[in-house]
Amino acid sequence: MIEPRRDAYGPEADTSNLADYLEVLALAGTPLRRAELADYLAEEHWVVRSRELFHDPQVDREEPAEDQQEGGAGPSPAEIAADNVFELLATRASELGARYPFALGEHELVLRDPIEDGHRPYLCLLAITVAHHYGVETEALPERVFEEVVADVMDGRGLATVDTGRAGRGRGDFRQLVRDVAEAVGLVAAPEAASSREHANEEGVDTVSHLSWGDVRAGHWVFIGQATCARSNEWESKIHEPRPPQWAALLSCVIRPVPYLAVPHHVEDEHLLNLSANAARLVLDRLRLARHLNGLSIDQAAILDAVIRQDVYHPLR
Repeated sequence: MIEPRRDAYGPEADTSNLADYLEVLALAGTPLRRAELADYLAEEHWVVRSRELFHDPQVDREEPAEDQQEGGAGPSPAEIAADNVFELLATRASELGARYPFALGEHELVLRDPIEDGHRPYLCLLAITVAHHYGVETEALPERVFEEVVADVMDGRGLATVDTGRAGRGRGDFRQLVRDVAEAVGLVAAPEAASSREHANEEGVDTVSHLSWGDVRAGHWVFIGQATCARSNEWESKIHEPRPPQWAALLSCVIRPVPYLAVPHHVEDEHLLNLSANAARLVLDRLRLARHLNGLSIDQAAILDAVIRQDVYHPLR
């Protein structure tokens, strides 16, 4: 059974964790209303922290309402948390439009009927996140399926792409991997041009992509990505794993490759700004990836089916 667990996604993704829980309940046909979520959080003494962890200089902080300043009741922390969850769901609905597979009312989230092909990419990324963090038994590991998703998205964006995680797994010959990657994406390999670990698989890079101009003369637009299902408190270190100088040398690039982090979660805005601004690197999260994943592979569809088959804990049942 999928049962919500505080800190399942890490402290920076508390609200996203609960939003996913409401989506999984809706997917199971047992939605939870806003007031019911607030009651559940209060009963469980569940503190939702993600919005308190970052200062966003682009947002003016509102002063507490007058009744709160003077000791009035005001909304409880659980009610505020539930409102924040529904606000995050509203962001998903607004950003994805017709690709969002749920219908959001003022007090409840329900599954759209019918579910169309365009909804399945979002549901697949939701399923990968839930399966990884809640230990849903699947034939293919969610983290490996996610690497495939990212490679598919980059390929769909018109970039020649190699899933280096899959290509390098178990081979223990990183220099040969570099040769294979270069050949696949139209670059010139130079595996001896940079230091690497003796038995590395992929050296912190799960996807290599090339926007080719049809020749191997000097100058290339290359992208190197770290794709991870890790908890939110690990993203700050994960975003720095791709090393542009190393991969520029390995692939004979005089222009440094562009590094990025990909996660199957919905990264909350405050954390997204913090990661991107401080690392000067792009973050591809669920909302960005779902727009550009066209169709599901066998393994991707299997992850979604595995999550759909799970029982989901409902506080009122």
